[in-house]
Amino acid sequence: MKKLMNQSTQRGFSIIEVMIGVFIFAVGMLALASLQGALTRSMADSKLRTEASNIAEQLIESQRGFSRIFIDPDGIVFAFNDIVDGTTTTTVNGVTYTVAQDVSDYYYDLATDIFTGTATLGALASDYKTVAVTVSWDGDRQFRIQEGVETTGSLGSGSVTVTGVISASATAGSGRVSEESEDQLLMLAISYTPGQNPDIISLSLDEGKFKESLLPMPDVKGVGALIETRFDVITYSQDNSGALFLRREEFAAVQCDCTLQAPKETDLGRRPTIWAGDEYAEGHFVRKAFGIAAKRKQSDLCGTCCQDHHDGGSSAEDHPDSAVNTYDPFKASTEYHSSGPFAGDHKHYGEDGVTLAGNRKSYVEACRMVRRDGFFKVAQDFRREDLNVFPADYLDDSAEIAVYSSYVTGAATAYEAAAYLDYESNPPCIGGPIPCVAEANFQGDYPTAINLGNAELPSWTQLRDTAEPTQQLRSRAIYIDYLSDDLRTVIDCINSGGDELGCKTGDVELDRTASTNVLELIPFFDVQLTFLNRWNETPINTPVNTTNETLALDNAHSRGVASADALDSSTVAAKGHRGNLGFTDSQAIDPVYASKVTQATINVQSLDAGAGGAGPTDPPPSGDPVVSGSLLELLAGNGPIITVSGLLGALCDQTSVSFECRAPSAASNPRLQVSGYGKANRIDRDGFVVFTPRYACSATLVKISEDPNDVGANAVFNLSSADPDITHTITIQGKPCPISVV
Repeated sequence: MKKLMNQSTQRGFSIIEVMIGVFIFAVGMLALASLQGALTRSMADSKLRTEASNIAEQLIESQRGFSRIFIDPDGIVFAFNDIVDGTTTTTVNGVTYTVAQDVSDYYYDLATDIFTGTATLGALASDYKTVAVTVSWDGDRQFRIQEGVETTGSLGSGSVTVTGVISASATAGSGRVSEESEDQLLMLAISYTPGQNPDIISLSLDEGKFKESLLPMPDVKGVGALIETRFDVITYSQDNSGALFLRREEFAAVQCDCTLQAPKETDLGRRPTIWAGDEYAEGHFVRKAFGIAAKRKQSDLCGTCCQDHHDGGSSAEDHPDSAVNTYDPFKASTEYHSSGPFAGDHKHYGEDGVTLAGNRKSYVEACRMVRRDGFFKVAQDFRREDLNVFPADYLDDSAEIAVYSSYVTGAATAYEAAAYLDYESNPPCIGGPIPCVAEANFQGDYPTAINLGNAELPSWTQLRDTAEPTQQLRSRAIYIDYLSDDLRTVIDCINSGGDELGCKTGDVELDRTASTNVLELIPFFDVQLTFLNRWNETPINTPVNTTNETLALDNAHSRGVASADALDSSTVAAKGHRGNLGFTDSQAIDPVYASKVTQATINVQSLDAGAGGAGPTDPPPSGDPVVSGSLLELLAGNGPIITVSGLLGALCDQTSVSFECRAPSAASNPRLQVSGYGKANRIDRDGFVVFTPRYACSATLVKISEDPNDVGANAVFNLSSADPDITHTITIQGKPCPISVV
């Protein structure tokens, strides 16, 4: 009986158990209902935020479609300057949103290479605007769980902020904007103010278009450190209504200390950035040798320069025109490694510019950089094709500018026309040795009227009749990038009457500007190099002396200012490296440096100051011995910038790697002084001053004295006993000279 009763009890539920079960079920259902409400509320909140984000993004994108920079006086088109702070409301799906826009203007300062919120001198519009759009809502919002059923939910207030950057020139710089179809082009009306003559010359490209280069601005990265130089090339159109900006190319040249690395298994560097008809196209990544920037004060661009400025390696993406894959298509085969881990790469050298660098060894590099997509990329090397020297008042009037513009554009066109047969190994030349495709017919009667029918440039000038006759001479150069096979094919097609689409070849598409103006397609530019060239005169310093100061901070140096010292004439030369180093005024970084230094000359006549003026003296006697030699550095990187001067009657001059002194027979104790090669003292972690002495040594010149410490380090050499028939070398090094020399 007990057994049966127990079994019966186990088969049923008590009333208490049933009540507990019902309670648990009810709690679960309530939780589920609450969860469903929370999920619904969350979905509704997410929908509000999505709609708010869309409102903000649509507003920012709509403002990118401005049609001019300055506010349209007729109020017809939207302008960049119309993008300002403001608040409005809009209703979407029954919800009212408040839209508040906060705009900040930023201006690019070329001198410091930074963006600032303060308007730069002469700026009528900012370069960029940062736009922060905040879309907000407030109060309780009704939302639906299902169609036709409304439930009041307390979503409360909320907001979404979306930020964006709008450029004043990016759209125009990109070329075409489709308005109604791909065939209808809209060029934005961006006002532009051309540069001032004679420093910045506008070259006519025909069709109402012009090109000009801003002044190169060398930036000294501290005393005794490396140099970075930047400048822009601007293309614009001009008519009766003014000038309109079309395109800007931003260039930089930099010299860097690097450490060489053999190729590894990963993609390590880019191929060169090259000219592709209407823009610069960056190269692809490839496995090749690379470099690492040394950890010392130098340009911020050195990391990219050291990494990418290497040839060699291979990739399926490499251009079929092999010269496009190299940084200097005109290098001789002897300047490349033929085997080993660096096979195919151009040779790199240590601090002396002579010793070949190996794996994990330091070397010195010079790069040309082009801004692409907002960042500087390493481009194919600069290549100067022509150099001219002008008097101070040349290119002051429109007639002279027309002559010079015709000369430059004619030279560029002729160069391209001749750049076919054996182009890389036998390139055309402008104003140089045979064969030349364009050469100036120098006139002999400057400053009389110039014959507009010919490209005649001045060959001489004279110092004016003043008490202190001086004149700022100027030098200008023509640079032409490498013309790829594709580019030359496209130009041939255009010259034969082809159009933008029909002439497309390889990577040259002409899709940014749709221009078929050949002068826009040839990658040439004219640059003033007055303050980057080295200026020398023959005879040295007299009857005409020309300033030739070392590059200084904030460009506070003088070069090319000719002054009269005696009654006669001198041949004044502007000299410089035709490659990247021509923009950094640097020491030699390879053994072929000297072969790439070229010059242009002008005859400068000194005049008597006339009545009331002291006037120059009579010309010095001829036949004075001339002592010449070279300057060699064995220091890290480019090291200091050496300055040479004469003492006690000696007349000295220098280029970046050589010097020349005249020791007049009347001078009883002529001296040569070398200075500025020291290194700044530093304070160690214990607060003590650390001296890093540097020495100037020569095996053939007798040193009189030397102060090897600090940046003012200098040494004085005796010239009275120096042999004028040999070449003297002065070496700057970090260890004392042999005792026999001092």
